[in-house]
Amino acid sequence: MASIIQLSALLALLNFAAATPIPAENKSEACTFSLPSSYAALGDSFAAGLGSGFPVDDNVQCQRQNGSYPFQLFELNPFNGNPSSFDFQACSGDELDDIDAQVAKLAQKKFDLITLTISGNDFGFGDIAEACVYQTLSPNITNPQRVCDAAFSIGEAQVKDKSIWKKFDQKLSLIKSSALNNGGRIFVTGYAKFFATPIDGDACDSISFFPIPQLAALNMTAANRRRANAITDAVNRGIQKSVSKSGSGVQFIDFDKLYEGRRFCEAKNVEDPIGANNPNVFFNDLRTVLPFPGVADVAQQTPGLEVDITDVLQQNSVFHPKIGAHRILAAELNFRVLLDSVIPVSSDV
Repeated sequence: MASIIQLSALLALLNFAAATPIPAENKSEACTFSLPSSYAALGDSFAAGLGSGFPVDDNVQCQRQNGSYPFQLFELNPFNGNPSSFDFQACSGDELDDIDAQVAKLAQKKFDLITLTISGNDFGFGDIAEACVYQTLSPNITNPQRVCDAAFSIGEAQVKDKSIWKKFDQKLSLIKSSALNNGGRIFVTGYAKFFATPIDGDACDSISFFPIPQLAALNMTAANRRRANAITDAVNRGIQKSVSKSGSGVQFIDFDKLYEGRRFCEAKNVEDPIGANNPNVFFNDLRTVLPFPGVADVAQQTPGLEVDITDVLQQNSVFHPKIGAHRILAAELNFRVLLDSVIPVSSDV
């Protein structure tokens, strides 16, 4: 049986460790815990941890990595189970339509805890990064901004597409009915905005994110950054709305608030606004030295860099969270798990 401690002591500990303050009610009660004993992690590359660490299995396509928030959450060990009770099915590149297959791979098992990050690919996050952030000059493209605008327009239209949000509702319902134990919980995360609040003429306004300036098609203008942030905000509102309709046991986790002060183009980082290898900038850039594959062989390095920007994993990891971002999200989720697991008991125990 779990040890019994004063609830006031638990609340003090949790408030010290967590980003989310909690109410200090019924402080005099003692408590025990009903901790989850099984955990399944579903979702896309943001859940798989692409660009955050080393692979945890031999699935090259999915790139589940040990820096991911699901892996770190399990290692924080708020569970009564063991490694066999952790089923990591999140897969890089997956969309809402792939959730059925992820659930099927759970083999009809049910879990006390499920985390989910999904839909970034449905709303064209990768296409926007390619067209608006890392687009290179091409003799076939006379107006690079028009290419970027087209990617934004598609993403904005998809966010307004009610059929996609209906699908999100359906996938949440499927997960809840097929994979969640009675009394279990599903934590659904949103996404973080990539850029600090844009200011016309700021340090990013006149630079390109592509590592070879002579080949860059676009600067990372304030206008483009505003548009990118607006799409992320709209996606988060949609996810939160879907979660609110899902009934008890399903909670929205605001990933974005954990990024305050740690995005690309922060005013405090004027000397290095991209911050590719700054641990206090929470997103990977094309120049980031990743834990895996790490520093490239000298013969493969892009001139002036330690990495090979033609490497597929290097390219796919851009605009994905670094290990520090996953660590903070894992801590926030661990806090929620512990808080939800508190069971007050009578004071005479």
